[in-house]
Amino acid sequence: MTTRLLLVGLGHAHLFVLEAAARGRLPGVSLSVCMGEDEHVYSGMVPGWIRDRYRADELALDVDALCAWAGATRVPQQVTGVDAAGRVVQLADGATVGFDRCSIAVGSRPAGRDTVPGVAEHALTLKPLATVATLRERVDMLAANGGGAITIVGGGLAGLEVAFALRARLRAWRARMPSTSHRCSIAVLTQDASLLPARPRLAARVRHALTRHEISLHTGATVVGVDASAVTLARGTRVPSALTIWATGASPPAWFRSSGLATDARGFLRVNGHLQVEGAPHVFAAGDCASLADWPDTPKAGVFAVRMGPVLARTLAAAVAERPLPPPYTPQRHYLTLVDTGDGRAIASRGEWTAEGRWVAWWKDQLDRRFVARFQRPARRAT
Repeated sequence: MTTRLLLVGLGHAHLFVLEAAARGRLPGVSLSVCMGEDEHVYSGMVPGWIRDRYRADELALDVDALCAWAGATRVPQQVTGVDAAGRVVQLADGATVGFDRCSIAVGSRPAGRDTVPGVAEHALTLKPLATVATLRERVDMLAANGGGAITIVGGGLAGLEVAFALRARLRAWRARMPSTSHRCSIAVLTQDASLLPARPRLAARVRHALTRHEISLHTGATVVGVDASAVTLARGTRVPSALTIWATGASPPAWFRSSGLATDARGFLRVNGHLQVEGAPHVFAAGDCASLADWPDTPKAGVFAVRMGPVLARTLAAAVAERPLPPPYTPQRHYLTLVDTGDGRAIASRGEWTAEGRWVAWWKDQLDRRFVARFQRPARRAT
């Protein structure tokens, strides 16, 4: 009997499920993938693409090629709801798709994207890649037309790496066009009282790098509005901004709650150690969109989604075969963070240990390229 396994989204964890299918580890399964975008973009390499360190094809995975490799059927639509009891998902075009087992890995959205006035109209986000391409074009236009203020809202690792990448891009512009007069300031705004408050040693190195690259940092800065020329803070200050980039922390899709699925206080899908959504053991979730019931403070970071991937693949294989589930996922206590500072150097941090240098940038580059190649090469051969 064939089991219908439906993957909603193509977050990092689902890449390992496709790999398992391609290697024959999901026998008796009819696999489908609901994914509206044509590419899976590895977010860890996006700052490098902003500063022309990578080509677009080096950080993007073709979704159709991945599905062909795994023997999966692609449904080119975004999911807008899940009926766990009826075992169907609703699609953006109004159609539905049935399933026996369903796994959700749709990542997250930047917090405030849909609630802070003016963000949708006047700020750029870091997804999809087409939006980042617009970001690069806007930066080049600013440089060519005398400069302006660039504001990055969000003091997490994504926003910081983008700030460093933009400074590198502007310096490269100056080297190519030395006769062009431009002054582009870059500011990072975070609502936290301090930078990276959970990791003070990493924060100290990052602050030094920000100073080195003339990037200003504003802590305790809660943005309540964005318009074409400024961002407005909760304290009433208007910060001039010719280009605003919205890189805030994670928030979940609204359809999680409207679907009646179990969620935590923030709206992320609440899962057990086997990555099953509470109250719906035939529905699984992993990555940023999931909240572990036993470890609710697990950071929304790609390293956890990657670690969840093999566990999810093994668990789904056991579930569809109706075998006992393998040992549950346990998040690592300490995890590696690598921050590219855009100047050929990077900062590494794990627990209390930190390091910085060109060798760290080389290490990060190797890890990123190896991750993408793991899925990109066999998928390309399959087509």
